[in-house]
Amino acid sequence: MKETRPKVLALYRGVLELLDEGADVNSIKVSDITAKAGIGKGTAYDYFKSREEIIACALLYDVEQKIEEEKEELDRRQGFSKKVIYAFDWMERRFREQKVFAQILRLTTEGSGLSSTILEELQKRKKAGCGPLKILMEMCQEGKSRGEIRQDIPTSAACIASVANMAAFVMYLEKSEQMPELDMGWMKEFLCKGLLNQLTA
Repeated sequence: MKETRPKVLALYRGVLELLDEGADVNSIKVSDITAKAGIGKGTAYDYFKSREEIIACALLYDVEQKIEEEKEELDRRQGFSKKVIYAFDWMERRFREQKVFAQILRLTTEGSGLSSTILEELQKRKKAGCGPLKILMEMCQEGKSRGEIRQDIPTSAACIASVANMAAFVMYLEKSEQMPELDMGWMKEFLCKGLLNQLTA
């Protein structure tokens, strides 16, 4: 992961502190962020075009940091199936433990200006070959080379299927309170097994 400039990092930390204190992501102002960061409001616009871009980048930065921390643990898992199970477990843990992760999951299922900015930033990271999509692609490439993923399935299709199933779990995590008949453990196993049955030889 490339090094982040100190003032940009201060802005990210400002956003994350506000969210950890219970601020509503949609009502956070640039002045709130810069006050937390200890920098002038105008400085924020030296690095970002809008409030939405600051918040989107801060949220993605946080998720990417957490993924980097877990990457070593993920790499210890031998085999595509074990990595997929670990990824689902990780998403559930993060959702339970961290407000920021829950916020980004919530925003990706909305139709707001902030959610579209997050999706734009994800696309930029995809083109740059970094972030969560890169890790999933590497998992699928490894699974294909080890003969775990069926040879008739292109690697990119396996990656798309993985994203789709994980996105479904994200949607469930966000809406689980509205679906009390679905147990979280059952839902996780259902989606995880469904993906593995679809892809593995």
